[in-house]
Amino acid sequence: MKKLFEAAAVIIGAAAVSALCVAASMGVFTRSTLSLTVDGTVTEFKLLPGEAAEVSALEAAGDGKRFICWLDSEGNEADPETPLFSDAAYTALIAPALAGGDMEPWLECDENGFALPGALITGEEAAAGAEAIFASDFDAGLLGELESVTASDFAQALEGAFAPGLFAEMTGDEPLTRAAAAELVCKLAGVEEFGPAVAAAPDLDPASDGAQALAFCLEPESAVEYADGFVNIDGWLYLVRDGLFVTDESVDGFDFGSDGRFTSGNEELDELVAEALEPICAEGGTRDEMLRAAYLYVRDNFQYLRRNYYAVGADGWQTDEAITMLTTGRGNCYCYAAAFWALARGLGYDATAVAGTVGYDRDPHGWVIMYDEDGARITYDVELEMAYRYNRHNYTTDMYAMSPIKAAQWSYVYGEQFR
Repeated sequence: MKKLFEAAAVIIGAAAVSALCVAASMGVFTRSTLSLTVDGTVTEFKLLPGEAAEVSALEAAGDGKRFICWLDSEGNEADPETPLFSDAAYTALIAPALAGGDMEPWLECDENGFALPGALITGEEAAAGAEAIFASDFDAGLLGELESVTASDFAQALEGAFAPGLFAEMTGDEPLTRAAAAELVCKLAGVEEFGPAVAAAPDLDPASDGAQALAFCLEPESAVEYADGFVNIDGWLYLVRDGLFVTDESVDGFDFGSDGRFTSGNEELDELVAEALEPICAEGGTRDEMLRAAYLYVRDNFQYLRRNYYAVGADGWQTDEAITMLTTGRGNCYCYAAAFWALARGLGYDATAVAGTVGYDRDPHGWVIMYDEDGARITYDVELEMAYRYNRHNYTTDMYAMSPIKAAQWSYVYGEQFR
């Protein structure tokens, strides 16, 4: 029996040795090398097949930097803590730390304090945004030289500063707006809260897409606050309510488009009115002073020319005659009235151009009326005042803002709608 056990032990031992030899030939006892490079420093791990390394201690970046991920030799994201069966080498992707909520403003409003959320971001602005993402210096490369910037352009400029997988989401060849670019920059910078929604600019609705991000990115010093009410900016009329422009709404007969500008419904007339009012409004003063300046502009800068006549109470002629006067510089009383009517409305006055008659001979005539706070009808007759000055050298006749009593001296006849 003893010899039997001894023989069995020999057989088992031989089998074990054989198994070990087979295992050795298969590399079971061969250690693989895991090489990890961080900022040029290489750390090696010798691991048995299937063994995993603990590498978290190597992922602590220095001051002003952040560890992003590990990359293999082909630049793909890798996980060095997975079980190892063969040699492997990975490099840590290190980039500047993110600015987060401490990100500095990098966009400015225009000279009028407009945020211009729908305007395309310029390359120079986008480069400033890319640099603002980080807490330390970052070179945005050629981004600043582009005329417009797409999400793909941003991804290319930021390559190496974020995990490669992130850029798979940053694709698109459509130029980015200022609002969209601000939203992208804030997301990349790690900005998590914008604070209460406030109107950083009159054209920036806090509830619109990207508005809070854009407000967060704007230089506070570039903002301009406008008092509620009508305001003319560069010749264009806006209505401010609670610090914001009224958009896509009709208020007391004034229609405002998606850009906040008042529109007469005729694009050509709107452009002509803005062109005429821009230098008038640039002089400053109150709205009433601007209205007076618009009246004098029409009186002194156009010439009389016989044109169309309209029946008492006729309507629908005002836009065409205003365009005629503002483009040719010539026209009759209806043209004078229509031009002043258009400019007055461009300043926020509820003006009406009237076709009727004037004088005891009831000559066909056109003029403008408005109503004061007490409901009294105020008359403006720019063409007749011009005629007295030009034809009679009478420079004392003043037909601006005539009260009902004063206007009655001229025997104006109105249509039925004004009685």
